[in-house]
Amino acid sequence: MNKFINDAIKNLKASPLKVTSQRIKIISILFKKGDSHHTAEDVHKLVKQKGLNISLATVYNTLNLFSQHGILRILRVPSDKFFFDTNLKPHHHFFCKTSEELIDIKNSEIKLTKVPKPPKGKSISSVQVFVNLD
Repeated sequence: MNKFINDAIKNLKASPLKVTSQRIKIISILFKKGDSHHTAEDVHKLVKQKGLNISLATVYNTLNLFSQHGILRILRVPSDKFFFDTNLKPHHHFFCKTSEELIDIKNSEIKLTKVPKPPKGKSISSVQVFVNLD
């Protein structure tokens, strides 16, 4: 197994989620190529290609649980599509509106000089930038 899969399995084991063979298989598919972006439908297609009998509903539920417990990050792109990001480090994205592809941008490549003051009683936990491409 590669480092990305091993780290994700460690995160799963450290979470309150039960470690199941289905979850391990989904992690192996998601993290196979390291940092990547997937829709639930993409993951379900890969699951089917592996000959695994996991429903789309189970894939959705698993990906949402993984994002709730810090194993994945969920991203809602400008086209209202949801992607699950295996890269948990702070970073930003290019989003191609034509191909609906996400491409990582290193955090150091975006310089923010001013961020608006949050509403009273709230604090900023992070800032994500989407650079939209045609």
